[in-house]
Amino acid sequence: MIAVIKLGGSLLAQGREILHRLSDYAATKGVVLIIVPGGGPFVEPIRALSRQGGISDEAAHWMAVLAMHQYGFFLADGTRTIPLVERIEEIRTVKHICIVLPYTILKADDTLPHTWDVTSDTIAAFIALTVGETRFIKVTDVDGILAEDGSLIKEISAHELIEKGITGCVDAELPKFLMRTSMSCVIVNGNVPERIIEVIEGRETICTSISLQNLSFQKKV
Repeated sequence: MIAVIKLGGSLLAQGREILHRLSDYAATKGVVLIIVPGGGPFVEPIRALSRQGGISDEAAHWMAVLAMHQYGFFLADGTRTIPLVERIEEIRTVKHICIVLPYTILKADDTLPHTWDVTSDTIAAFIALTVGETRFIKVTDVDGILAEDGSLIKEISAHELIEKGITGCVDAELPKFLMRTSMSCVIVNGNVPERIIEVIEGRETICTSISLQNLSFQKKV
């Protein structure tokens, strides 16, 4: 079994501990976990430059991708045993777990828009698709997508995300990308690492599933 996991920069303080847990799990269970780092605090100076008009969208895109590399190096430095990979061919040979540095992969297949609508969320989905997966897991610091009344949305389609104008938690391009590619996504809180494992194994847990079906969203009651 393979799982593509985007590890958000919002979990910078806990990221290494989460990776240790996932690495042990992958080795014990014989699964392959492909970790795509977010940008987190490494991308904020780039956003600021972009807002000020100091860099073009083209430059901002690739600088933001390289910010993901910085987080990847940070995570790997805290684990020592998890390899960093930069090419799809390398990902296919991983035995248990790896951290993906996406710049070379995206340069080789430069099809994603170069705007701030595309962040590490869509990039993680793109990498999952490239390695033949139809789902990816977004690990962040919240339980999932919240409704207007503050309750957790358990399941919602990518179409409904766009139709209802629900923003936050995922980048603006992701719902469109999921619809175009018939993919799904699960958003789960990394502050509770056992939930990540429950999602990997397909067990019920506290999370939001962005599904393929066009159904009225379900709230957690």
